[in-house]
Amino acid sequence: MASMSDETKAKAFDLFGKIFLLNNRLQYIMDKELQKDQLTTKQFLVIATIEKLFDRPPSLKEVAYALSTSHQNAKQIASQLERKGFIAMEKDPDDRRVTRLKVTEKNRRYWDSRADEHERILLSLFDSLGEEEIHGLNSLVTKFLTSLELIYGAYR
Repeated sequence: MASMSDETKAKAFDLFGKIFLLNNRLQYIMDKELQKDQLTTKQFLVIATIEKLFDRPPSLKEVAYALSTSHQNAKQIASQLERKGFIAMEKDPDDRRVTRLKVTEKNRRYWDSRADEHERILLSLFDSLGEEEIHGLNSLVTKFLTSLELIYGAYR
């Protein structure tokens, strides 16, 4: 890694703290928004992970890895979502030790019925940014996540 100036090091440490603050604030806002439907941000993330990151129903282990959480924690959240009818947990027909997660029709109907409201809320989080800033931030965060993935993999 190239050497950094003291000013850049200070900015990096400041940014590290701000990233955690962003996470906490976003989770708080999302929890408040989803609370009326008895959902949590973590449950939302499991659903989004199942729908957006995989071409086929992922295993519980794959979802846990994608969310940087334990298998047990992912199973607990998935079980809560199954009880609410948002996902189905099914044994893999080729390997009965593997549990696969699938979103349900109830899940699709729920998100379709709330799409406009959720879009409005999500976009309001970025009201203070212009289009170029949103594109730039997306690019920077994607780059940062790519480098974090390497470090994360080394720790696992």
